[in-house]
Amino acid sequence: MTDQFKNVRVMDIDFTSTTMDLFLSNAVYPRLAQSQKCFIVTANPEIVIATRHNAHFKETVQSADYVLPDGIGIINAAKMMGTPIDARLCGVDVMHHMLGHAAEKGYSVYFIGAKEDSNRKAVENALKKYPGLIVAGRQHGYADLYDEAFIRTVVEAKPDIVLVALGMMKQEGWIRDHIDWFDKGVFMGIGGSLDALSGMSKRAPSIWIRFQLEWLYRLIRQPKRIIRVVKVGQFMLMHVPIIQHLGKIIGYNRSRARKKR
Repeated sequence: MTDQFKNVRVMDIDFTSTTMDLFLSNAVYPRLAQSQKCFIVTANPEIVIATRHNAHFKETVQSADYVLPDGIGIINAAKMMGTPIDARLCGVDVMHHMLGHAAEKGYSVYFIGAKEDSNRKAVENALKKYPGLIVAGRQHGYADLYDEAFIRTVVEAKPDIVLVALGMMKQEGWIRDHIDWFDKGVFMGIGGSLDALSGMSKRAPSIWIRFQLEWLYRLIRQPKRIIRVVKVGQFMLMHVPIIQHLGKIIGYNRSRARKKR
């Protein structure tokens, strides 16, 4: 299996640097075809910051087979460091590609997370959008997802893909804690992607995404997201190499001798 992608390190997290097509064709699809397990984390600046404050979560992220750069802040940070990442791999886009491939090839999917209405509607929309998709099962995120009976239900369904939408940290923790129960499966935390799939939340129009303004579109629609925007700013300020790079741009050199007055 030829999936030896380049990694780019941002704040001690190794991000997979490749294109969407290569990631899917060289990593995801072969593992599905060979019934292998795979743990994918889609990480934005908030997740990176959380790994700095929570050692256990950092270990969880580092244990993943792939950490995808989901967030323009990660892309810009790597670029400023002089180690650019090939492309942003947005989790919701990866999810849609996997659902389409699953419908085409006959793989089954288990949907975990979000509210009951959102989970149900997301599955209904997935079945409409991807005819032939096999739903191994679904469970909203407000149940006891650590209950052994539930875990065994998921295991016995033998899903090929497990999508977990429980929010940052919780979804990655659930996957890490239970992936060893399974003999196969591509596992990915998808955050609010089920809400998007259900239609209860909408992605920014393509023109906003193209000009790296998806964050602003979300902020306009959901002012409460200002906390997340602040987190991105914190991410940039915490990243010493970026600050040094910006210093060079404006002509600041800490080692340069000061002029005598």
